[in-house]
Amino acid sequence: MIKKKVFLLFTFFLLASAPSFSQDEDIFGITRKARAPKSESSLGNAFRTIREMFSFQLSTGVAQYTMGTEFYSGDGKVYPITQYQNYEFGYAPLPDTLALSTRQWILPTMEAGLRLNLFNILSLGGGYGWEKGILNPFEGAGYQFSLEGIDYRATNYYVSAGLVLYDASRRRFLLKQKYKKFNGANRELKMRMEKEYNQRIRQNYPWSISVEAEVGRVKVNQEEPLIPKAYQARLSAVEDQYTYAGVLRVSYEFSEYASLFVKGKYMQRSFVNNSADFTPFKMDNEVYSLQTGLALKIPGTKRCKINGCGVVMKHNHNGVEYRGSSIFYFQNRKIGQWY
Repeated sequence: MIKKKVFLLFTFFLLASAPSFSQDEDIFGITRKARAPKSESSLGNAFRTIREMFSFQLSTGVAQYTMGTEFYSGDGKVYPITQYQNYEFGYAPLPDTLALSTRQWILPTMEAGLRLNLFNILSLGGGYGWEKGILNPFEGAGYQFSLEGIDYRATNYYVSAGLVLYDASRRRFLLKQKYKKFNGANRELKMRMEKEYNQRIRQNYPWSISVEAEVGRVKVNQEEPLIPKAYQARLSAVEDQYTYAGVLRVSYEFSEYASLFVKGKYMQRSFVNNSADFTPFKMDNEVYSLQTGLALKIPGTKRCKINGCGVVMKHNHNGVEYRGSSIFYFQNRKIGQWY
């Protein structure tokens, strides 16, 4: 019974995206409850409504890059591996299993993409990522995997799916549950709590928290080889590999159409060498990144261009809805929010 109640509460919490009765209160006499069409035609209205569900994403940041690989018993001449005490490049006898790893920072990392918002609960997206970093030599157990170059570039194409954990809609739902306990209080306390509830529910809450899962494919730019020239024939056949990532995103909304976000990402991927004349091995890679970016939703409501119309909120002309403010401002600002 308890599990059933918890499940129902969680379900209602996720579906609590419908606006509260106080949130849509018509303070300025410009109705928002009965939405006017965004275009003169029904087809145009449908197109604009769907278009408003998409947003462009652009972000940049830094990441920490770790890569590890294992070499198995074999002739040291096959691998470009040296011992620390051997300062000149040379061959070294290898143990049965040798684990080597490297760690460094990536700066910068950049991503650009398109995101589809579904009912303020789910999101679908896709994008393109670019990174540039410096690779330190692989080291371990007194051995070093020598590298020809230290700079590398990589690109990543990905698709994503996300779930909104907390935003203005979930906040309204939680506030409603919180103030329900005062329904049976005495008249004075109940009236005071109702005023407090109405004041809090009318606020524009700009924060949202979501989680996302990503699947992509990475391509390394091999124009600048990392492997010594004598070994490039054996080690340069590194295939493009799939990537898997989890993302935590925190957003701050400037308006209905613009928001600033910070996201932390954990990514796993492996680079596999499949050269025909060399024993295959893979390099496991983990990336921890932190990025900040800007998201711009494509407006579905046209900007009002009628001469002499100074309305800055959403309003109607001949039965069609127009907006009177930039996408970086809330369209229906309330008392105290006129800036």
